[in-house]
Amino acid sequence: MYKKNFIFIFALVFLVFLNLSAKKKDKYEKWLDEVNPIITDAEKAEFKELKKEKEKEFFTKLFWAKRDPTPQTEKNELKEEYYKRLSHVKKAYIYGYKKGAATDMGKAYLYFGKPKLFHAKAPVPGADQTPPRVDSPSMHTEREFPPQMWIYPTLPWMNIPKEGFNLIFSHDGLGYVLDREKTETRAMQAFYAYPEKILLFPDLKEIPKRRKIVTFSPESFEGKLIQKLKSAQEDIVQIPFEKKTIFTKAENESSYLTILLKIDTAEKKEIIEKKLNFFARVESESYFYDFSEEKAPIKEKDYFISQVGLPLRPGEYKLYLGFYSPDKKTYSIKADNIEVPDFWTQELAFSSLLASSQVQEVTAAAKKEEFDVFSLGRYSLLPLYGQEYTKEESLNIFYYIYNPAVDENQNCSLTIELELQLGEKKFNLNPQKIQRKVGEVRAILEGHQIPLSALPESGEYQLIVKVTDEITKKTVSKKLKFILL
Repeated sequence: MYKKNFIFIFALVFLVFLNLSAKKKDKYEKWLDEVNPIITDAEKAEFKELKKEKEKEFFTKLFWAKRDPTPQTEKNELKEEYYKRLSHVKKAYIYGYKKGAATDMGKAYLYFGKPKLFHAKAPVPGADQTPPRVDSPSMHTEREFPPQMWIYPTLPWMNIPKEGFNLIFSHDGLGYVLDREKTETRAMQAFYAYPEKILLFPDLKEIPKRRKIVTFSPESFEGKLIQKLKSAQEDIVQIPFEKKTIFTKAENESSYLTILLKIDTAEKKEIIEKKLNFFARVESESYFYDFSEEKAPIKEKDYFISQVGLPLRPGEYKLYLGFYSPDKKTYSIKADNIEVPDFWTQELAFSSLLASSQVQEVTAAAKKEEFDVFSLGRYSLLPLYGQEYTKEESLNIFYYIYNPAVDENQNCSLTIELELQLGEKKFNLNPQKIQRKVGEVRAILEGHQIPLSALPESGEYQLIVKVTDEITKKTVSKKLKFILL
């Protein structure tokens, strides 16, 4: 009897072990089913070749990293929205033997979300109702299930189509299917191109380093200030400040936004001299990003300056920027619209101009771990908000040139022209020719030192930097205003 019980218990434990092993193994098969509507054939083949769990785990993380619209944060908005829609379509779309994303309506909802509008004479299965189960094709007629039209706005990030589009579904007896003949070609392109379009970083090999995510809840001090500003629809300023935006190229098809702040010292100087809590919220149509950092402002002449920064995908944003004292009794916040340029096209472009009277050489030990727009390779610029110089100083200009064309030997050919203007007077500096090999990043750091003692008189000058690509003959330019005292 004892022997039989032992055998029974052993068999039971063995079965439990097998069941747990099967569940562990099936975790990745389940994941593959979940992402099947958006995974590419090449990715699927690569995943099926993987044997080790560690390899599969890394693959799944990298899979979503390649599709993360905000790689600088821990949050992946596309992934979150995808699983939210997937949960809905599994329940809402069941036609015969097909269900969820296996149906055309399910896949359309998974890709584009809830349509803005339905055109139909009969109830349409959508986000707010579950469609009827269909057991027999003969039970339904076209009169009972007329063609359905799902209307969507344009998807600028896909660029297909460039305007709003409609998807038309017809009933085939079992359920609604996308009518390939009645739906416009551009809408069909959007439907079929979706999996490729959301593959934002196909060449990504490692998981990007991410900032610790910060989210201002409505109850947080920052959240209340932002809501107060939105309600009042005007800036809240207890300590006056100004800002300048600087744009450079970042990683993963992003651009880096650096905000340079000038804080007035006329009042509450004792508060500004201590550490301040700087914060910002950046909003677009598709997402928002919160940023927070505690730091001490730097004294410059009769004001303080500070800088904050973050990488963003190109586009238009609403910026809420502010700071407050540690005791939260003193604060300021302003709203503004900003447009983040795209440096990841194949077109010639260059960054914002960085200007300073002081440049230092930086040792390897002194280099900062976090990105600082004023740290340029071997050099570091002293950030200046007011562009005022004396004749004893030099104007040091630095900038990045992006996407120069290259010849068969991967060499670029550029001409850089500098022009100074004082009212109607113009002073041209000698043009500079650049011919050098360009790496994969296709970014060139350039700089100029202009001794201001050579200028004839004081006044408000304008410096124009013009870059011409001698291969494509395309020209781009930037301007900088400064005052010679």
